[in-house]
Amino acid sequence: MTKKHFIVTCHGWSASNWTAHALNLNPNIVCTHSARNEIAKDKDLQSNQNLKRNINQLQKGYLLRQKRSLDALYDEIERKAHSNCYGSVHVLRMRDIPIITEEYGVSKRNFKIANIVRHPVDLVWSGYGQFKDLFRYDINELYWTTGKIIKQGLEFVNNLSEKYDLYIGDYEVLAFLGACSIIESLKLDLMAYDYVSRIDNIDFVGTFQMEMITSKEEYFTELLNSLDLKDFITETYLEEVFETGIINKHKSDSRKIRAKERYEYFLPWQKEAFKYFFNLHDIEPSYNNFGYDLSFIN
Repeated sequence: MTKKHFIVTCHGWSASNWTAHALNLNPNIVCTHSARNEIAKDKDLQSNQNLKRNINQLQKGYLLRQKRSLDALYDEIERKAHSNCYGSVHVLRMRDIPIITEEYGVSKRNFKIANIVRHPVDLVWSGYGQFKDLFRYDINELYWTTGKIIKQGLEFVNNLSEKYDLYIGDYEVLAFLGACSIIESLKLDLMAYDYVSRIDNIDFVGTFQMEMITSKEEYFTELLNSLDLKDFITETYLEEVFETGIINKHKSDSRKIRAKERYEYFLPWQKEAFKYFFNLHDIEPSYNNFGYDLSFIN
């Protein structure tokens, strides 16, 4: 049987651990997750305890994302286990693919690529929750993220600080601003779409909403079909996937609410910060096309 290869890209904070674990549950698929490129067989792979324990490996993985070819990456994945189908989720982001291709050329493998997105309000709220943990032990992430805030809006955050009597270096303030600054990365992913769709040996199959993948069996099945994995779908497998439940929840509350309602819970300074970064990078038209309602933000 000819080997199948797929790549599921996403920025992160978009049920990537759930998706990787769900794919790896299939006995015919080996799927890795995150910059660590570990097989997604452990639901707690991305827990804070595991991330802290493996911080050196994680940081090396961040640097490797754009420093090796797709074939070198998948050679590594194929050494981890034997299968006829190999894939990854959030090992790469969409924005990595053009850089890798320019540097190392077209892969000898054929790939199906799908990108997973999430409503930006929920993504920022989830990122805020993770940064509050991550900044405590990942000084590299703290350094990178603070740099993004400064590059994108130093004058804005100084004015925000004066207007609302904030201390920008306060832990929770910095974590929220850092999560908002990640909207720039969503824009970079969008900018990579056209390039990726024209790469030889890569079939870009489209964009999928995290909210739908994790809640609707038919939508998860659509993702599998798009990745040419339909031969591996059984009722038993789908039942196992949707019995998994929530994995690796980053957000620091338990409210199960829509993005519009969550936005209303933002403090006034948080709304202003979110709107600044959201409008700065102009992602609204693309996310409207993905099916998200963003009208309440502006």
